[in-house]
Amino acid sequence: MLCLKFVKQSSGQALVEAALIVPLIILFLLAILWFARIMLTWQQISTAARYGADLLSYTPFSVKYIESDIKDYLCSANTIGRTIDPRKLNIKIEENDYKPIKYDFDITNFSNFAVLNPYTFLNVLKDFISHLNKKSFVEITYTHDIPKIFRIIGNDSIKITARASVLSGTGSTGALQRQK
Repeated sequence: MLCLKFVKQSSGQALVEAALIVPLIILFLLAILWFARIMLTWQQISTAARYGADLLSYTPFSVKYIESDIKDYLCSANTIGRTIDPRKLNIKIEENDYKPIKYDFDITNFSNFAVLNPYTFLNVLKDFISHLNKKSFVEITYTHDIPKIFRIIGNDSIKITARASVLSGTGSTGALQRQK
């Protein structure tokens, strides 16, 4: 009889514990799903930034064309998979195309290299190094709204940013005659 009395009291206790724990479990599951969506968006814009950097490096397309192609990739209704809102998307593209360095010696001919003026060689090297510091890049920022239930940090949105860059002078020589 004592055992039966204990079972009756514990069933009410389990119901109260379940009523307290289930909302927390649901909240944690929603947080995991929301974070997964943020990561998916970051992966999408990161892939788009790399795609744009490849276009900058290997094609003579204009910056406007590359920007519209990235927007189509992310926001078009014809895209297979998840599309993102174009109003929350910001694309920044900076091109620093490589300018060929003029030099008056042929490094494959050793005799020509041996009579090289050291000042000429240092000037060519200085020009070459200054061009290596310039990078072309594609930076994509997407503003993602935070659900009301997770706004405990005080912000209404979170910015997700991805950037891909390439050294100037890499890629095809067609990029030197970039369309305007």
